[in-house]
Amino acid sequence: MKKDRYDIMYLKVLFKGFNFSQDGPGNRLVYHLQGCNMRCPWCSTPESFPLNGSLMLKGFAKSDLCPFDNIKNGKPDFYECDLCENKPCLDVPGSPLKLSCKDVSVDDLVLEAERSRAMFFSGGGVTFTGGEPTLQFEPLKEALSRLRSLGIHTAIETNASVSKLPELFEHIDWLIMDLKHYDSGKLKETVGIGGETVFKNFEKAAKMRKQMLVHIPLINGFNAEAEDAEKFAEFLTALDCPFLQVELLRYHEFGKDKWAQCGLEYKMKNAFVSDEQYQAFLDVFKSHHLNIVKT
Repeated sequence: MKKDRYDIMYLKVLFKGFNFSQDGPGNRLVYHLQGCNMRCPWCSTPESFPLNGSLMLKGFAKSDLCPFDNIKNGKPDFYECDLCENKPCLDVPGSPLKLSCKDVSVDDLVLEAERSRAMFFSGGGVTFTGGEPTLQFEPLKEALSRLRSLGIHTAIETNASVSKLPELFEHIDWLIMDLKHYDSGKLKETVGIGGETVFKNFEKAAKMRKQMLVHIPLINGFNAEAEDAEKFAEFLTALDCPFLQVELLRYHEFGKDKWAQCGLEYKMKNAFVSDEQYQAFLDVFKSHHLNIVKT
């Protein structure tokens, strides 16, 4: 019996592709999901912010693309465009305006993963990242559960800020968690969400002895001083998790152009981390006997 569309679960997918050993072990099919509840000013995928997708401009937009006269000097009024429900500009052939995501049914996603089994070498599988994948909680849970039942290795990368995250643990083989700061107030000041739930979810994952890879983005002026290294190390050591690995991710500007494409201002300045700062983190973490990896 054919399912009605309203009975089918859908995920809003930014993009997908294969990565080797960067988003979990082995060769992996990685789905980047739409929507994020944090507003990290260094984000390389700012198009992921709105749950329903971002309008993106790639090129010059002619004024006649919009029947509501919201395009001036080759650029749309992004605020007005967000209020537009139908977005007829997207249906014009060759339009430089695109929506950042598309709907993919869980059925189709699971089928694609099954057909990709031969590509999951070296312990690979499927990873969900973002944006923040747990904002699409129910369809994500369904996808993880079905993939796991088929014997496909599963992983997610999360900012750990959603309280229901532990409900997914039984369906996840490899948990990648971002730890942007050890101080809840500083975290909220910078990305808009405090760390109370983040820290609790780290503790719950550690108690369940989950295989954890912790990503720490190193941002000069935010979390990259010597005292920060000590505080991060103390937090991670206190988790007492034997399956914990840490990867330090130095600031980069790979997604800078996307901010302008989404009508957003990129405000990061002097955020690059020096070799000395990076080495100081390595030295401190090693002194705390933390397992540092580089994927």
